[in-house]
Amino acid sequence: MALAVGIAGCASLERNPNVVTPYSDKLSPYNYKEDGKLAMMVVGVDAARFIRKESYFPLFVQVANKTKGTFEITRESFTLEDPLGKQYSMAPAREVTDHYPRLDLDRRLFVQNRQFTLIGVGLYTYVQSNFYPSSSGRGLLIDQVSLPPQSYMEDVIYFPIPESGLNGVPLRLLFKVKGLEEPIEVVFEVPRTLGIFEKDEEKP
Repeated sequence: MALAVGIAGCASLERNPNVVTPYSDKLSPYNYKEDGKLAMMVVGVDAARFIRKESYFPLFVQVANKTKGTFEITRESFTLEDPLGKQYSMAPAREVTDHYPRLDLDRRLFVQNRQFTLIGVGLYTYVQSNFYPSSSGRGLLIDQVSLPPQSYMEDVIYFPIPESGLNGVPLRLLFKVKGLEEPIEVVFEVPRTLGIFEKDEEKP
C-alpha cells in the first residue's frame, strides 16, 4: 500500500494554510498548469472525475525541463498533498495493476487529452516514461526518466484516494528533483462527473 505521511503538526482535521485557492491556471477545463522559469508542469484530471469506489485515482502529468541540467525523475519525484496537510506517495505499480480495473481506459483518455497538453511543448523533445504499464501486458515499466534540457515527459500516475476526499477540494501535486531549489507545484480540483448511465447516488 502507498504510504501516507502526515506533516508534523497537522494531525487534526484543520486545513493546511499552504494548500488553498487560488488554483493554478487552467489550460483547459480539466488541465491545470504552472509555468515557471525552470520547469513547466501540467496536471490533468479528466479521468479522475469518474472515480467512485476505487482505491486509487489517476492524474495526467506533463513536465518540461527549462534548465541547463538534466532532471532525474523517479516515483519519488511526485508527491500529492491534500488540504488536511497529508502527503501521499505514488501508488506501487503492482498494486494498481492488480487492484485497479481502469488502467487501459485511463490511457485512452490520456491520449485524447494530448490535444490540450501538446500545445505548450511544441519546441521540446519528448522523452518516454511508463510508470504504470498496461494491465493487458503491453509495454515495459519505465519509472526512471532522464529529462535533458528542453525536453518533456508525460504520463498517467496514480495516488491513493486522499483522506480529505477526492472531489471538490484543493489538492496539490508537488514535483521535486535535484536542480530545483523549490518544488514545482500545481494546485487543482477534481470535479465529480456522472457517466452516461450513472445515477447521482449523493442526491436524496
